[in-house]
Formats: sequence, structure tokens, C-alpha cells
Amino acid sequence: MTQPSSHPPIPPHSVGTTFKVAAGLLIAFLVFQMLAIVWHFLPGIQKKLVKEFTAEPSVAAAPETASTPVPTPQTEVQSTAEATSQPDNALVEQIRVLVAESDTAFRIGDHDVAMDKISKAEKLLPEDPGIMLRIGRIFEKIGNSAAAAEIYRGVLELADLPKDLRAQTRRKLSMLSVPEGTPAPTVVAAEEGADMRDQFGLQPGATLGIVDTRLEDGSDGTKTLRIAIKGRPDKNIDTNETAVHVFFYDRDANGEVHLTDSKIITEWISPPVDWGENEPELLNAAYTPPAKPDNQGSSTSYEGYVVGVYYNSELQDTRAAPGSLANEHPLPLYLTTQNQ
Repeated sequence: MTQPSSHPPIPPHSVGTTFKVAAGLLIAFLVFQMLAIVWHFLPGIQKKLVKEFTAEPSVAAAPETASTPVPTPQTEVQSTAEATSQPDNALVEQIRVLVAESDTAFRIGDHDVAMDKISKAEKLLPEDPGIMLRIGRIFEKIGNSAAAAEIYRGVLELADLPKDLRAQTRRKLSMLSVPEGTPAPTVVAAEEGADMRDQFGLQPGATLGIVDTRLEDGSDGTKTLRIAIKGRPDKNIDTNETAVHVFFYDRDANGEVHLTDSKIITEWISPPVDWGENEPELLNAAYTPPAKPDNQGSSTSYEGYVVGVYYNSELQDTRAAPGSLANEHPLPLYLTTQNQ
């Protein structure tokens, strides 16, 4: 039988205070390290969690290609501006066509068509002084002075009206305000600027225009009419398609006015005529009184003249003195083989 040992068992060693403190410090350091790691990665984890919880249900998207970039707001604005500018350009062109057609119709005396075209232009561009003045001159031409005066007053009420148009409109309006019994202004008044002309002194839409006429009296009863004709700048004018008709009229012993029997001689002052330098070309037309019968006094007297300038056989402009001759002896609107 085994005898019990005479040595007592080794008692457990007691844990000292120093060891406990060291272990506590080590545990605290580890906890601090874990907290630091969590603090470092916490924002990313939060963002991920928020994205997962707030994201809409996913939908399969079509693959993007480099050839179809997403339009930016600036691109969309530019596209919209381009889209709106196209109708504006088309509108301007439509107005220009209507005005040109009205000018042509007015020049050849088709006042109904002229009014129809310019009225359509006015609907597209209301309160435009150029359009309104054209309407006024048509009313003048057809004898509706009251309507013309109303149009001219409306032009004067427009804001920012250019000075030249304001002066022209006032002049036209003042010429409509004539006392009863006074003859209405005739073409002679147009020679003084009453008729509407553009900045080049031409009728709107005309290729050529008469910008001045001067009549000089000779000592023997002869007369020389100097006619200044101007072409539209920057327009290639074919002189072969140009014609100027000058008519002198006499009054006989019975008071009747008729085309003179005298021969009329016309001559350009500075040939060749080309209108290439934007300067008027001058034409002289010489009038000689009809021959007197033997032992008798003159049975006729000078009455006046009518001048017309044509281009491509279409009447461009006229001048007359006195103005009544233009109404009593109107020029053809188009030249034919017979009257050329």
C-alpha cells in the first residue's frame, strides 16, 4: 500500500496586483484599437447601408454607347433656340416676298393685288412703319385720303420711328390736309418727295428710278429737259434692257392737248451708260416748238411732258409736269414690240 507523502501539496500561487493592472491595460488597449478600426470604417459602412435601404428597385438598363452622349441642359437650350429660329427666318422671308409682290403690283397699277399682298404682310408683322406707309400710299392712289391719313397718323404714333420716316410721314399727311376746292396733289408733288421712296431715291422694288428732272427754257421757245436716272446699287443692270420714253405735249388753238408734232432729240450726257458707279446717268431731251404757218401766229403752245423709264419692258418710274398729263396720257405698264 502506498504511503502518503510526507510533503504537503504545492499551494496555488496568488495573483499579484501588478499582474492585474498590466492585464487591464492590455485589454483596454485592445478595445481602443477595435474602436479605432470601427470609427475608421464606419462612414463607408453607413453610406453603403443607406444606399441599400434607399435605392429604388433595380431595372435592367440598356448599355450606354459612346456615340449617343446624354444631352446637357445647355445643348437642349441651343437645340430649342435653333428650332425656334427656323420659323422666324421663314417668316421674315415670307414677309419679304409679300412686300416685293405688293411693290410690283403697285408699280404696274394693280392696286387690288398690291393691297392684298401688303395686308397679308401686315398681319404677319403688325405696326411696321414700312408696311404701314405702303398701305397709306395705296389708299392715296385709289383716292381714299381719309384712310391714308389714318394710316399716317398711326405711323407717327409708333415708338422709335426713324427721323427720316417721321419727316416723310408728316409731309405726306400735311399734303392730304388740303382745303375743299383746292386741287389734290398730283405727280408734281411726288417730284418734291411726297411719293414714298427708299434710301436710294427709288420706288420700292424698282431697278431704275428718276431721281430728278429739270426743264430749261431757250430764247427761241426751245426747251431742254434734263432727266437724272439712277440704278439700284449692287445690281447688275443690262443697258440693253433699259428704255426711256419722253413725251412732250402741246395745246392747240381749240384748247385741246395732244402729243407734239415736233421731233424730239434725246442724248445721254456721258456715254457709255452703265450705272456701275452708283451715280445717276443724265439724259437730255430737246423740244422744238412746231413750225408756224406762213404769215400766221403760232396756233399751238407748249403744255408739258411725261417721262417713263422701263427695265425688262416693265415700267419702273414716271415723272410729269403738270401732273394731270400723267393721268390724261398714262404710260403703258409694259412695253410691247409695237410701242418699243
